[in-house]
This record gives sequence, C-alpha cells and structure tokens, in this order.
Amino acid sequence: MEEYKDSNSYKKIYEQVENLGLVDHINQLDEEGYTVIPPELVAPIEFHDRIRKAVADVHEKRTSQRIDPRTFETAQLYEEDRPINGHWNILPEDSVFQEVVMNPTALAMAKYLCGNSVLLSDINCMLKQKNETLTHPLHTDQHGTPPPLPPYAQVCNVTWTLTDYKKGDGLTAIVPKSHLRERYPLPEESNFLSEDAPVKAIAIEADAGSLIVWHGKTWHGSWPRENAGLRVNLILVFTRVYMRQIQDFKNMFPKEILDRHPKEFAHLIGANAMYPFEEGKPPTQEQNAHMMNAGYNPWA
Repeated sequence: MEEYKDSNSYKKIYEQVENLGLVDHINQLDEEGYTVIPPELVAPIEFHDRIRKAVADVHEKRTSQRIDPRTFETAQLYEEDRPINGHWNILPEDSVFQEVVMNPTALAMAKYLCGNSVLLSDINCMLKQKNETLTHPLHTDQHGTPPPLPPYAQVCNVTWTLTDYKKGDGLTAIVPKSHLRERYPLPEESNFLSEDAPVKAIAIEADAGSLIVWHGKTWHGSWPRENAGLRVNLILVFTRVYMRQIQDFKNMFPKEILDRHPKEFAHLIGANAMYPFEEGKPPTQEQNAHMMNAGYNPWA
C-alpha cells in the first residue's frame, strides 16, 4: 500500500483528511482497525437534532410507534421482548439522510478506506433496547470475500451515534488489530461474551454525535443493552466501486432529486455506475472512468 501514497489519488484524500483534522484518526484506523471521531469534528448539534427527528419519523412510519426524539434515552420499543429494531434503506425517506452521506468527515473516512471512487451501499438506523440477547456476534462487514483478505478495505462502516454510548448501553464491540488477521472470525470465535471465549473484544464508548469508523476486515459485534432507554444510531455502509451495493439506488432516485445535490452524490449512490449495462449497451467513457481508474490504485 505504501507505494501508492505518492499518487495524486492518495494526496487528494490526505489533503481532505488533513484539512478536517483527521490525520490521527486515519493513523488509528491503519493501526487498530477502528477510530472514534468526536462530535466537534463531525457536525453542528442542530444537524444532529435533525437526524434524530428523521429517525423518529422513519420509525413511526414503519412501526406506527411515535417516539419523541428528545426522549430516546428513556424510551422503549412497543415490542418489549425485541432487542433491536433496524430500518434499512432510509436514504429516500428524508433529505437529511442524503446530507448525512455527503458529510465531509464521514466521506473523507470512507474515501480513505475505499478510495475516491467509493460507493454508498446502504444507510440504516438501529434502535436497541434492554435485552440479554447477543444480537451481533463477532463478524466482519466484508461478507463472502475468501481468505486471505486483500490488504486494503473493501467496505467501510461509519456508525453515527445519535445517543451516548456509555457502559451498559449496548456498545459496539471491537477486536483491535483484527483487520490484520486477513480472515473472517471462525464460528467458535464469534461469541466474545462466553467465559472461555478465545477472542476478547473491547467496548467502544462515544458521545452522541460521534462517528465510530472501522475497517471492513475488523472483527466487531455488539454487547446486549443493560440500561433502560434506547441506543440509537445511523449506520453508513460504504463499499469499493467494483462491489455490489446492498440497495439499488441507481433505480431509486429520479433526476430531479439528483439535481438537488452536488454531482458527487450521483456517483456515490451508483447512479452512473458502469454495471449493469443499461439496455444491454456498454457505458460511456465517463461512466467507465471510476471503475477503470480504481484498478490502478487502491485510493483511486
């Protein structure tokens, strides 16, 4: 990877990272496989409040349960025995989610891990309540990639915390440096909570409004929530340009919505993706460019 750091592709990303005050965070990503970016480097509190309201709106629309976003920390899901309620494919639901995926800090970290040609695979939100169930044993986000995994990330996870992540809140579990193992955790390694667990994880604490970012190869999971109230987050899943996105955004957004955003938004959601061919015809040279350039440099 070092040999590509003299390239214009790398320098473009590094300049963005440096201007945003994130150099220490990309260094931690390289060394530990994860990093936590504090709220003051992410977005103003007013923007954070807009996201919380939009998440509450999505939850109401999909479950008929209205939760005041100001009371996430004390609220409870209708289904008392359900540990977590996740809502996928929320990008079309509110314009604030479209602003979220263009957030400079989130996007800089995604590009650092997956290159300038990075794609958004999905954005979802999770509401987690008190329950003893282990909902997320150790896994990586690069599903289906056989070992040995490549030296670069194929996926980047950016988790935007909408409530505080403190002890007992159902925290993200991370195995530091596990991205260097270049393989998926074995079934017998997945339950990090068992007394004889061969792999131990650490709990990631963060203030509301932080970003928890990890490498696609990093082993991670989630502790059950012990406290009352809800742990609420957004999860932005980014992927390399040659990988299939979770959502078919290309056929989801009409031109009038794309026109409201910078040109980069259309690329980010795959609106001008090389594949699949439209009407059986090869793409234009412009549509080709991101994919072809990515074949020469991990930061392209």
